[in-house]
Amino acid sequence: MAKQNTPKIVARKESVTIITDVHGQVIVEIGQREYTVRQSDGSLTHRSLNQHMTTVCGASWAPPMQFAKPPLHIGICQQCRQGTPLFGRNRTHGVCLLCRSKMCADCGTLCCPSHRKLGRDRRWRCLKHHRRHLIGSTVKPLLFQRTD
Repeated sequence: MAKQNTPKIVARKESVTIITDVHGQVIVEIGQREYTVRQSDGSLTHRSLNQHMTTVCGASWAPPMQFAKPPLHIGICQQCRQGTPLFGRNRTHGVCLLCRSKMCADCGTLCCPSHRKLGRDRRWRCLKHHRRHLIGSTVKPLLFQRTD
């Protein structure tokens, strides 16, 4: 009976992508493993194991996607991170694709699709500033008169 060689790992690379918030607290850790196996016949097989995550905007994202063509960069929605317990929304990681998020015209925070509204002036605002803008735009004509 011939002696059979078992496959051996000849090269291994492991990396972890850590996403943190502004205060340095870890939000998510995503890992990636790559290794090369030498088969019994001498051939080399390269394998890669990537972890993916689901963003709050519904997309699936992995760290190698930021180097793709076109790149898929991510940001953090602060409203998702804080949560709104009165309305039954728990805190989440808040990771959202930048192509699907907008900046609030008033406060400048990044907002995911569920935490932003388009105002009458065609500017995106977070929910808090959208309410303020809506109230201000309805009350202002009642209290002030425009003179030219």
